[in-house]
Amino acid sequence: MVADISLSSPLTLMSIHKRYHVPSVGVEEEYQLVDPRTGCLIPNCKEVMRHLQSGAHPRPGAEIHHELHLNQIEMASCVCQTLDEVRANLREVRGLLVEASRQSGTALVSAGTNPSPLPEADTLTPNDRYRVMSQQYQHLARELYIFGCHVHVTMDEQKLGVCVMNQSRRWLPALQALTANSPFWDGADTGYASYRRELWAQWPMAGPPPHFTDLADYHSCMSDLIQAGAIRDESFIYWDIRLPTKVPTIEFRAADVMTFIDETVGYVGLVRAIVMQTAADIQAGLEHKPIRANLLSYAVWHAARYGVAQALIDPLTCETMPAEQHIGRLMRYVEPALEASGDQAIVQAFVDRTLASGCGADRQRAAATGEQPLVAVVRQAIEQTAVGTQHAVP
Repeated sequence: MVADISLSSPLTLMSIHKRYHVPSVGVEEEYQLVDPRTGCLIPNCKEVMRHLQSGAHPRPGAEIHHELHLNQIEMASCVCQTLDEVRANLREVRGLLVEASRQSGTALVSAGTNPSPLPEADTLTPNDRYRVMSQQYQHLARELYIFGCHVHVTMDEQKLGVCVMNQSRRWLPALQALTANSPFWDGADTGYASYRRELWAQWPMAGPPPHFTDLADYHSCMSDLIQAGAIRDESFIYWDIRLPTKVPTIEFRAADVMTFIDETVGYVGLVRAIVMQTAADIQAGLEHKPIRANLLSYAVWHAARYGVAQALIDPLTCETMPAEQHIGRLMRYVEPALEASGDQAIVQAFVDRTLASGCGADRQRAAATGEQPLVAVVRQAIEQTAVGTQHAVP
């Protein structure tokens, strides 16, 4: 049965509710390492890692490692069952990184891009994978100073994962708008709420995933890409939603890294609810029609351009509507999943705050005042990144 479902139906709310499984989640955040005086990126990852490994800090309950550039550092949380566990993990790891960064003369920032002029020196991390990426993509890799937030939701069945990926594509514009946190780039206001998305979209294996007819179609796509030399293996797929090869999850990669911990926690809960609701719909035979790839790309671009400040586009119905209306549609859709997970209050608070006060990009623009407006943006982000940790700036 194929149905065009735009909102939760009585069948969804009643019959399917009993069949919900609340999957575990994990989150990855990519952070900036900056000069606390100038706000500029500093390639200081090795020094920060050395302080973390010196024995002066407790062992974190998460993985911390290098990223493409040495002015980046990334955390990958432990597997979490509840949003309270996600919050505790983020508080612990951000706190450790804030302190280790301070000891190395650096500050930690959680935002999608850095507003300062781009670094002039090569900051590529000396790693075989990153060398391959730099060789293949050249200037795109050398200037990829962007910082994202990735959410993993347990997905044991790859066949179901492909269907969930298909159906979840509808909500990519809303997720992009809610998390937009990168208005500045290379010393200028770009006019975008998420310029990180525009930089990342230049990569051939980035952007919204295509629609697949079934698991065999998905595997055929992977084989074709490998045969053509587009990717070495499936791990080089960087779509906004993908099925990782090393862990049994579905991964959402579209978001800018958010500045406040509570924003990330709410976003994790929202992504989990989307996965739960779409999985329940699919298992009940409720699948909507495929979304056109070019329409979806435009809808995501539009969300990156404006955030929650203007209209959003529903790529399933082709409607343009106020951001609050479209995100309200999303929240009604995932309501039964949020009830099943117990995450409704946390996710609703995140959405309500964002719609009322704007996304991270709006806060950054509001902070850009005084004689050094871009430095002021970074200093505010330094303070807000540490909120909720033991090293919060008073």
